[in-house]
Amino acid sequence: MKILTWNCNGALRKKLPDIDALNADILVIQECDDPQFYKQDYLDWAGDYLWIGTNRNKGIGVFPKNENRVSALPWHGGFAIIGLSQIHPSAH
Repeated sequence: MKILTWNCNGALRKKLPDIDALNADILVIQECDDPQFYKQDYLDWAGDYLWIGTNRNKGIGVFPKNENRVSALPWHGGFAIIGLSQIHPSAH
């Protein structure tokens, strides 16, 4: 399984051929636009997706490949990535 994450810096709808060429199974795209507010071809490309954000042009989208499905889990909590440490703002 190939999972790709990318900060597309907005306007993902204009970069679809580039991202399709990477042939990922799951795309996690930062700063992408919400497909529901754009042309039907972008919405068709997105298929089943999750998107979250407060600005319809710069959210986080999760796009599974082709006819696969994705759904949100009712999870609220923190997480940690072992090997990375959090820098406290007052430590600067």
